[in-house]
Amino acid sequence: MLEPTDEQLAFKAEVRRYLERAWPTTVSRVAVEGGPPFDTTAWAGLARMGATGLLVPAEYGGAGASVVEAAFVCEELGRLVVAAPYLSSAVLAARLLTGLGGEVAERYLPGIADGTTVATVAFLDDHGRWNPDGLGVHAENGRLTGRVAYVTDLPSADLVLVVAPGRDGLGVYPVAPDAPGVTVGTLDCLDRTQPVGALRLDDVVVEGAAIEAEVVAEVVGVAIACLAASQVGGAERCLDLSVSYATQRVQFGRIIGSYQAIKHRCADMLARVESARSAAHHLIDAVATGEDVPVAASLAKAFCSDAYVACAGDLVQIHGGIGFTWEHDAHLYLKRAKASAHLFGDPTHHRDLLARHLSGR
Repeated sequence: MLEPTDEQLAFKAEVRRYLERAWPTTVSRVAVEGGPPFDTTAWAGLARMGATGLLVPAEYGGAGASVVEAAFVCEELGRLVVAAPYLSSAVLAARLLTGLGGEVAERYLPGIADGTTVATVAFLDDHGRWNPDGLGVHAENGRLTGRVAYVTDLPSADLVLVVAPGRDGLGVYPVAPDAPGVTVGTLDCLDRTQPVGALRLDDVVVEGAAIEAEVVAEVVGVAIACLAASQVGGAERCLDLSVSYATQRVQFGRIIGSYQAIKHRCADMLARVESARSAAHHLIDAVATGEDVPVAASLAKAFCSDAYVACAGDLVQIHGGIGFTWEHDAHLYLKRAKASAHLFGDPTHHRDLLARHLSGR
């Protein structure tokens, strides 16, 4: 079971204080309303705290920390539905390059660690999942051709790490979004705080390095752990906002929190949040120890996704009419919950994977 140290909890608390001060939902609304995808000043502040380099080894300018610290940062980012490329750059790209090692890691990891480079990874199939047999890009004779339908934070990225098969097996190929033959398409997403783009590669000249599918699978496990933590943070915030409103709003001469229907709904939200936290912490611990990660990942992704969607829906319902307005933050949480539920495979997919893992034992 995950047992965070005092230092890890203190760092988490400091990240929360910083985000509440520098990155409230009003800042993320700029991206929702058609502005830049993220606030570069707030991102630089997060980098100065060392958050963007947590998963980067010390020899490349990072902290060399564990997935626990990165997951805690993601939990706080999810709590305020922060529009930031953290999962793509500081988790996916950092962990992939660390697993890759060599000259490519030496070239790009320092920039990711200090936040000056925003990277993402193009590795999902047409269903938004990791499937080494379903990749839409192929490498041959030092050139990449194909299409990746879903790439997280692609509109923000300075660097795209394309995972593609070739004659000698799987490889990682760094690509600049503005390189000849590269076409970046921005998708109209439900959650604009987590932009997703489509990447097309037409005979793009590249240099890459070989990587094992197992290494990419390990990176996906880390990413799902951080995503689950983000979902827990968002669900908990939905509960906090609901309880706060229910203890203030008066209807028919009574505080609405005194009605049994509201009490039961809030109690159900609390049960979901704490259960989701347990599932996420189980996965974080599994990733840190390397034990039973596929089962823990599917369990956490399925449960945390459903819990967040349910809590976000309850947030809207408890707030009544104001919860349906653009001015209230409820829709930001509902959209984030729905979008994150489908990232790296939806709950139905992961329940199917979980059943296969358990039946195969």
